[in-house]
Order: sequence, then C-alpha cells, then structure tokens
Amino acid sequence: MNVLICVGENYRDFLPLNAYAQSVARNHFGTLHALHFCDSIDEMCDTSIFKNILSAQQCLIVLPKEKFNQVIEILQTQEMVESTIINTSCVEICHTKKNQSADTNVESKIYLMDLLSVKNGGFGESLQENLLYLYPLGIDAQSTQILLSGIAKEFGVCIKVLNSHSNLELLSAMNGDLYGFKVAIEENFSHKIFTTFNFAKSVIALLEARNFKITSAESCTGGLIAYQLTKESGASAVFDGGVISYANAIKEAWLEVSAENLARFGAVSEAVVRDMLNGALRLSGADFALATSGIAGPSGGSASKPVGTIYIGVKGIANGIEIEMIECLHFKGDRNFIQAQATLYAYLLFLRIFFENY
Repeated sequence: MNVLICVGENYRDFLPLNAYAQSVARNHFGTLHALHFCDSIDEMCDTSIFKNILSAQQCLIVLPKEKFNQVIEILQTQEMVESTIINTSCVEICHTKKNQSADTNVESKIYLMDLLSVKNGGFGESLQENLLYLYPLGIDAQSTQILLSGIAKEFGVCIKVLNSHSNLELLSAMNGDLYGFKVAIEENFSHKIFTTFNFAKSVIALLEARNFKITSAESCTGGLIAYQLTKESGASAVFDGGVISYANAIKEAWLEVSAENLARFGAVSEAVVRDMLNGALRLSGADFALATSGIAGPSGGSASKPVGTIYIGVKGIANGIEIEMIECLHFKGDRNFIQAQATLYAYLLFLRIFFENY
C-alpha cells in the first residue's frame, strides 16, 4: 500500500499545494492508495493515521524540514528505522516488516520531504523513478504486454495497460528494476516501443537533439499542451510559443482559420484543426505543430458531436518532409480529464509521426 500524509494546514486548504503533493506521490509511487491531511505531527500520530504508516509499503510524509527529526524519533520508538539516506530536502527511511500472509520479510520505505524546498519538484536524484511509460509504435497495447511479459518477469516489473477504455495505446511499468527493464526494451524493441519516465522531457530531448522546434494551437485544451512542455527545464530550446485560440474570432484573426470552414464544418472539425496547424506554423516558424479543437463539456455537446469529441492534429515540415495527421477522438470523463487525455494524445500522435518520418 502506498500512502501520502500531508502535515500542515496549507496542504489541506491551499489547493495548488494539495495537488502538487499528490502529483509528487503519484509520480513516484504510481498508485496512491491512501491520503491523509494533518494539521500537526501530534494529529499524524493519531492511531488510525499512524496505522497506515506502519502498514505501508511506501509512505511519503510531506512537512517542514525542521520537523524531520521529530518524526524520525517517533519512528525510532516503533523500531522502524534501520537505515536512512539524506539529501537536501528528503530523507529516505528503510525498515523491514513481516508479511504475515506470506510469512516473509518485506522492505518498506518512508520518505520525509519538504516540498517547498525541493528544486524542480519530486524526490532527490538518488531515488529511483517508480513509474515507466511504454508507448507501442505499430502494435497494440495488449500484444505489447504479452510480448514483454518474459522480460518483465526477469526484472521483477509489473506491466499494466492504461486507459484501456480509451484510444490511448499506452502501458505502465512499476516495481522491480525499471531502469534495467527500460534498457532491455530499448536494446530489443527500440523501433517498436518508446519508453519514458516523463513524456515532456523526452519530447524536449528528441527535438533538441535534431535542432527542431515545436508550437501549439489550442482551443479545448486551453494551453495544457504548452504547459506540459514549459513546466520542464530546457523547454525554451524547442518551444518559442503557442496560441490559445478559444474563440472563433481569435482563430480567424490570429491563425487565419477560414471563416468558410468555421461556418460550414464548425470549430470542432478536421478542416478547422488543419487551418490551426498551418496558422501556428506560419506564426512560429516551428518545425512541428500540435492543435486541438473539441468539446470538453459538461455542456456544448450535440447528437453529432457529443461531449468528449476532440479533433487532434499534428503537422511536421522538417527536413523537407511534410506530414500531417488529424484524428477525431471520443474521450470519456469530466472536463479536466478529457482535456488531460487530449493533451497526452496530442503528444503521442506527435511521437508516432516523428518516429515514422524523422
């Protein structure tokens, strides 16, 4: 079981910090099974909450750095501190507990972190990433899972198909030696399966290595495509800017989207996304463009274009090769989830075009 405990009222009441703490936990644990907010360490030691710390396989406790020693002393009284790894803003505490059902010893870890003093977010460099994404190129996710089952067993890795209900052909790998598993996939299936711990960082690295630039023209995603890149260090090398063209008037004025296409097909259409791609490339001078237009909901849908209908396009004009791909997707979920899915799919579509043609 993976547990996140936030100590301090700001983590509970200040939503951006709340979301940040959960994001850090999920990025490194993969699945988050339990979440607790406490105003103080004394409240954290309440029986029901402390019981989760004792039973967790991995537990992240976020709190001010000056409180670390107090928590360590409490854990020592429970004989839960066998070794510690300390860096600038994180303490990793290892201990062994008995697995009663299997009658074996299991190593568990507790992390103490002051998120507000962490540079670039997340755990220290000495701690391993805990979630690897696998993006199959030309083969379906289920077949990929079967194909990699032997290697996964060798490295002690668990593979799951993500979002099997959607159009995203994506898998995740957790536990075991993820770095060794990643190297093995790259050595044996480098042209068939793309692996990454962070999609945005990987896209930046791919573009920078070839001296390419990318831009975006977004409607329903409202800037999320640009945000995913610019939140990462190094984005300025590959991204000069993008356009959030939410209203049709902005689509026409800034991206030169055809008024005829808007009237004839509507903003949520292949023709309009094609115009958005071309307009973004003209404005930016970039080599690649991503564009989205759709209905994120909860209102605005119709019988022909229900909520979740999103047109997503990618166009590349690099090295004298002009490639365009536009797809109509139908996502399920609430507004924010649909936007997030559309953003991820835009980058997956870009990767597909990039690896096949550049």
